[in-house]
Amino acid sequence: MFKRVIWWGAGFSAGLGSSFWVKRAVNRKVSRYVPDDVRTAVGKKAKSAGTTIKAAVSEGRSTMLQYQQDAEARVAEGSRADLRAVPD
Repeated sequence: MFKRVIWWGAGFSAGLGSSFWVKRAVNRKVSRYVPDDVRTAVGKKAKSAGTTIKAAVSEGRSTMLQYQQDAEARVAEGSRADLRAVPD
């Protein structure tokens, strides 16, 4: 049992160390070969993609909530014939 813990710790340490080493090596290569303006453009695009995804999720949630409220109102009225899983 104790050997297992030792080998697990050794493997974890080796994996962690090698991942940091690879990340550092890749960052060095990128900074050497990629111009500064390209790096900033890619960074801006990544940040704007996050904003776009947040906006899409927010719009989807509000649409879902509105549809749910409409469906509950129709069920309360007693007309269930026009309810569908996906709205038109």
